[in-house]
Amino acid sequence: MRDWFFTLPPRDQLALIILGGVVIVFASYRWALLPASESRQQMALNNATAVQTLARVDQKVSRLLALRQTEGSQQSRNLSSTLSAVAQNTGLTIKRLQPNSRGEVQVRFESVEFDALLQWLQTVEGSEGLRIVDASLSDGGRSGGVNATLRVRGD
Repeated sequence: MRDWFFTLPPRDQLALIILGGVVIVFASYRWALLPASESRQQMALNNATAVQTLARVDQKVSRLLALRQTEGSQQSRNLSSTLSAVAQNTGLTIKRLQPNSRGEVQVRFESVEFDALLQWLQTVEGSEGLRIVDASLSDGGRSGGVNATLRVRGD
């Protein structure tokens, strides 16, 4: 191949060298630079999509934190403490006080006077503005005594 190249006139040798350089430049552009450019464009598009998704997530987190500060945690704490305070004021003993994920609190009384329970209900719904969502009463085993399980929601 070398002997053939040197047998060509200098003008043809120069043309072959230039043509070889052009082929090498074209090949490197076609198989190296062009795919890298397309990958960069795809990564830029993916980054833009990720930024939009992150912005939506940040917005939702901010809204969730604001709701928790104003309503969620404050309401569940106050609801439990309010129910306990009302029970103490009416002379009742709460056996179980269990908050749930819906913002309600389940309250369990065992063997309490029915009249005291009615007074507690009046105070909870009337004075405190809470709402009894569900109530279950059963015989407490003594005259005038009842067992009660109630679900209370703050409005």
